[in-house]
This record gives sequence, C-alpha cells and structure tokens, in this order.
Amino acid sequence: MTDDEGCLLKVIPLHIGQNWGPHSFSCQEGELVRNTPGYEAAIQNGKIVVTEWREDDTDILYGIYPILEADGTVRAVVGLLAPKDEIHFDLASYLHGLEPLVLMGYDAFIQHASSEIVMNVNKYDNVRSLMNSLIQQISAVIDKGYCSAVMLGKDGTLLSQARFTTEDREKDETQLSQLLGRLMHTVIKPMVLDDEHLIVFPIYCEGRPLAALLLHLSPEDPLSKYDVRDVAFLQEVGERCSYSILRAIVADELRQDARKKDLLYQLTKKIQASIDVNDVLEEIMNSIHQLYPYLDAELYLTVETNTTLPVKPLTFQPGEAETSTQAYLEGRLVMDRLEVDGEHRIVIAAPLLGKQGIYGALQLTTNELAAMNDHEMTYISNLAETAGTAFENAQLYQQSRNLIRELRLINQMAQQLNRSLNLGEILQFVTKMLLETFEAQYCAILRTIPDSDRLEVLLSSNPEHVGATVSSTEEPFADMFRSKQALILTQSDIASIELMPYSSMMGVPLLQDSKVSGVLLVADTRPHFFSFDDYKLLEIFGQHTSLAITNAMLHNEVERMVITDNLTGLYSRRYLNERVQKSLEADPFGSLILIDIDYFKKINDTYGHQVGDEVLVQVSNLIRRCIRESDIAARWGGEELAIYLPRVDIPTSLAIAERIRTNVEAETVPAVTISSGLAKWDRDQNQNMSVEMLFHDADIALYDAKHSGRNQVRLA
Repeated sequence: MTDDEGCLLKVIPLHIGQNWGPHSFSCQEGELVRNTPGYEAAIQNGKIVVTEWREDDTDILYGIYPILEADGTVRAVVGLLAPKDEIHFDLASYLHGLEPLVLMGYDAFIQHASSEIVMNVNKYDNVRSLMNSLIQQISAVIDKGYCSAVMLGKDGTLLSQARFTTEDREKDETQLSQLLGRLMHTVIKPMVLDDEHLIVFPIYCEGRPLAALLLHLSPEDPLSKYDVRDVAFLQEVGERCSYSILRAIVADELRQDARKKDLLYQLTKKIQASIDVNDVLEEIMNSIHQLYPYLDAELYLTVETNTTLPVKPLTFQPGEAETSTQAYLEGRLVMDRLEVDGEHRIVIAAPLLGKQGIYGALQLTTNELAAMNDHEMTYISNLAETAGTAFENAQLYQQSRNLIRELRLINQMAQQLNRSLNLGEILQFVTKMLLETFEAQYCAILRTIPDSDRLEVLLSSNPEHVGATVSSTEEPFADMFRSKQALILTQSDIASIELMPYSSMMGVPLLQDSKVSGVLLVADTRPHFFSFDDYKLLEIFGQHTSLAITNAMLHNEVERMVITDNLTGLYSRRYLNERVQKSLEADPFGSLILIDIDYFKKINDTYGHQVGDEVLVQVSNLIRRCIRESDIAARWGGEELAIYLPRVDIPTSLAIAERIRTNVEAETVPAVTISSGLAKWDRDQNQNMSVEMLFHDADIALYDAKHSGRNQVRLA
C-alpha cells in the first residue's frame, strides 16, 4: 500500500511462510514506487490497472487499485503482485471486490481514531487544553488543511474570542479570522461550504451549544477538497467528544465564576477600604484587564479627577461616547454595534451607580468578532455598580478633605496676611502659598501700571521676571480685565504668554475700588493640570490677597502722611527727630543743616501766600535733588527746613549746603535766597550729644548767617 505520493506504506505477504517475491519489487517501507509498471496510469486514470511482466522465467501479474476521494483525487493505492500461474481468476474483478472491505476498514479506522481522540481529550479538565488537543489530533488524522474550534454562545452563535486553531500565524492574520467574519451572528449548523473547502460542524450536548469544529483548506491549495469520509470523521469525533467538552466547559465556568466572585470580593474589599479616588479607578481597570484581556476599557466621568488612567469627561456632545451617555442617562447597561474608522465594534457601557447619583460610565470596546454572554454582562454591570458606590465614597471623602484643606489654607492665609502690613512680606507669603498649594511650575503677582496698558511683575517664582512688564490688552489678561472674573485654561497643546509657555493656567484679578489693580497668575506646561477646585481656591486667594494688599497700601499711605509734610513732601519734624536720635545711637558721626528762606514774609506780602507755598515747594525739590536717598530732609517749621546727613563729615556737608544755596538762588521763581546753619557731631568728641543740643548748635549757626547778611552758610 502507498500514499497519494507513491510512498510505500506497507508490504504484506498473503501466505504465511511464503518465500516467493519478485526481485524487482524489493523496496522498503518509506521508498517511492511510482516507477512500478502501471502505477502512473492508474493514478492518472483513477482506474484499476493490471500489468504483466516476466522475471526469472516467471510471469508476474501486477494489479493496481487507486482509492479515490469524492472529488476523484487519489487518496492511496493498493497493489497486488502474484505469479501468473497461481492466479485462476480475473485480477481486476478481484480488486473491484475489495472496495467494500476498504470502506469497512475506513469506518473501523474512524471508530478507532475517534475512540483514541476521546480517550486523549478526557485527560483535560479545562477547555483550552482540551480543544487544543482535539484539533491537533483531528488535523493529524485528516492530514490536509487546518482544523479549528470556536466556542458557541447560548444562542448557537460563535464566541470568537474563545477560538483555537492549528494555523501557525498571528491571530488576526489567520484564515480562521476571515471565516469568523463571515459566520459571526449566524446560528451555526452542519454545513459544507466553498466547494468542499470548508466543513463546519456544531457540537451540542443535552441541547446546549458547546463549540463548532471547522476543517478549512488554505486558499493556496485550490486542488484539494474534503469528502464525505472527512465529514463523517468530524461528525463522529464531535459527537463522541461532546460530554468531555461539556464537562470541561462546566469546570471552566465554575472556576471562572469563583474567580469572578473572588475578584469582585477582593475589588469590593479594596475599593471600599480605599479613600483615594485614583486607587478606586485603578482597581476597576485592573479587574477588567484580568477578566477580559480582549476588551479595551475606558472610564467616562461627569466629575473631574487627577489620574493617569484612561479617564475622559462625559460631555454629552453628539457623536462623542454616545453609548456611555445613553447608559448614564438611562441608568442601565447598554450594548451597541458601531462602525469606527471603517471597522465594526461592539461597545458596552455600564453606569457607575452610587447612592446619591450616577458618576459616569464604564465603557468596554472590542471588535465585532467578539461576543459577550449574559453572565458576563451581569458581572460587568455589578462591577460598575460596585465601582460607582466606592467611587462615590472616595469622592465624598476627597471632597471633605479638600474642603478641610482649603479652610485651613484660607485660615492660615488670612491670619498671616492680617498679621503683616508690610507689602513686601505679603507678596513673599502669597507667592510661597501659591507654589505650595497648587504645586505648579510657575506663579507670579502682577500690578497694573497707572495710566498704562502694561502689567508689572512684582514678584515671581522666576526671579528674573521681577520688574518685567506684559501687555494687559492681550489674552488671557484682557479677558480678566473685561470680566473682572477668575479664569482657568486647560488644553492639550502648548501656548505661551510673554512670561512663559503653558498648557494649564489659572488667573484671578486683584480688585481695588472695583478696578483691576493686578493679577495672581499660576501656570504649568502639563495639560489639564488644574482642577475646578483649584480654580475656586485661587479665587478665594485672590480676594484675601486683594484685601491684604489694599490694607498694606493704605497703611503705607497713612504712615507716609504721618511722617511727611503735606505741602513740601519732605519728612515731618517729628520723624526727623526720631531718625537723628537713631543715628546718634548707631553712627560714628553726622551733620545737620538748618535752612531759612530769606525775607519769606516779604514774598507772602508781595505775591500772596499761594506763591509763598510754591516757593517752599521749589526749595524742597531742590534740596531733594542735592542729597542722597539715605539723607533726611524735613520741614522744620514755617519757612525753615532741615537736612540731616548721617555719616557725612564737615567738608562734605559744607559742599552740599553750598550747592543747595547756589541752586536756590539760581533756579527759584520768584528768585529767593536761603541762609543755612551747619552743625556736626562726632562720637569721639561729643559722647553726650543729644538731638536738642545738635539742633541748638545748628540754630545758632543759622542765626549767625542771617545776621551776617543772609544768603550764606555758617558753621557752628
């Protein structure tokens, strides 16, 4: 006997003890015998061929019987060799008579092979191992094409995510994937398709659909076909393995249910104990990936949360997450079949139900080849409901924590701001609070420049920006100036202002007398970095900051008014006395100049008191121009002025006094002159010097200058 390639499979002597055999047919099993006389003719014609030849004085008859498939192709060849004088019958007729025996042998082979397959698959108690073993054994017996198995749903349709095949290719590149695309959503029945290139046989047990067995030939092998014996073998194996498959399915279902219950219990235990929203969301996603690795999971939420998980806002916009929107609005699980980018998808959405409301939806997506049974739908719904309750608890806890945190921050800020009336301290504290509270990359406090459309940076997390200006007419500042409301910007791409690039930004206008006096700014290059709670908190920060800055500015103005002469802008006599006293205690030496405007009464009598006041202002401005910022110029009383020069010796103070005298004489209108008295002190020489003594010495020198002709400087 040979196979269809002419490879010798078996040689059997028909008489025990026979020692006859033709020398020309001395081949061993495994060798090719296609060159045997008559062999090629039988293969090509598909008919019995009898030939005769002589060897060693013996006439030999050689009968060749091709065993045919239903399509006429040769499956195997049986040959019979014998001496001619031993054959007393028609050899061709004899070989024809063997056909029933061959078919009976094939039926016996099917029974034997089926029994052996059933015995082998009974070793397995899980569907994956059993089905893989089953299709490998069937494929070995059929010995052409591929064998695959796909589990069936309760309605008799294919569950393509549970598939097994002997094809050695990537899952999406197999011929089985193409066949599933044709057979999905169809109740599977026994059928032979594609011109005997595809056999499909469903396996049922006690009326329950279990799996579908498929024999399929590669499109690259168009000449081969399956025949009735292949169909019979597949049917026999399927029917005899049905109880084994049912047993494995039930065992898998029990294990899967136990695993689901355990996962749901563990998930419930974890997320109910968790007070972190992100932990709850992460546990939900991990559970989905463990149970349904073939599903893509997304969370659509109606509340904001900071997480790295695939969470999206439920926006209720047409065309965006419509399945999840429907599940959210109806409060029930929804399944849709959609076309996304030209591909068919199954979308399942379950609402996240809490006791106080619905917080979004859990959306699962897979290709149309996958199918979900009722048990899985129920589990997904329970999972989403458990997650919704836990999410609600975590969200409420988080909100209460945020509220407590905000109250503490606000209280801390209010206490600190009310404790200080120093503008610099207030700005430093607010900047520090902004950085610590929002953990952003950048913050700044800007003030409006009077009579200008620019904003000046008073303080910033980037010290290089202090003193820089930006336009208040450009966005986002223009919007805050128009609306006088805080703003929050969250986007995926990078934008920029004059100070820095950003993806997320919050700003709040600082108001004074209903006008925008400045802006608090917080920014970050990370997209969607700030939450709505951050936005509300910054608004409160802005209110307290505006009030604190206003109070500090009012305090500074009151202080300025207390220590400043209202007419000349010079310091008051009291402030001068205090500063001189401090200098006497801390400095090694100093000088005091007392100034009197000559004939000031005549100016008032001639031009009036208003002009007299203007002369006082002119002289005061000239004094300010001739001294340092650290020097103290004050209005001593009436037309008398005083200048204290800490750490200034006599030669320098004389030069300053003379410069002031010269400038006054040259630049005042109407022109006036001044008389000056100069007194000095030195710790080494005047250890007991007092404020009164210093002023007394300067006053004597001034008196001397006035009585010596005026318009001069005299040293005490």
